[in-house]
Amino acid sequence: MSRLRLARSGPWIAVAGLVCLLWIDLASILFAPWWGVALMLLLWFVCAVLVLGWSRIHPARTAWVPVVGLVLWGGVVALGFGVWGW
Repeated sequence: MSRLRLARSGPWIAVAGLVCLLWIDLASILFAPWWGVALMLLLWFVCAVLVLGWSRIHPARTAWVPVVGLVLWGGVVALGFGVWGW
C-alpha cells in the first residue's frame, strides 16, 4: 500500500471538500435566513482563497481547510439556533 502524498493530492482533496462544503452552505437556506447563508458563503469564500493561496506553498495543509470550514459552518448554525433564534 502506497503512502498518501498530500504534497500532490492535498489541493485536489481541498477543492473536492470545498465543493461539498459549498453544497452544505447553499442547502442551509432550508433553515437559515438569507443573511445567515450569506455569512456561511463569506466563510466559504475565505476558505477558498486560503486554499488558492496555500496550494503552492503549503499543499499538504490545504486538505484540512474544508474540515475547518465545516467546523465554522457548525458554529454558525449553532449560533443561529441558540442565539439568533432560527
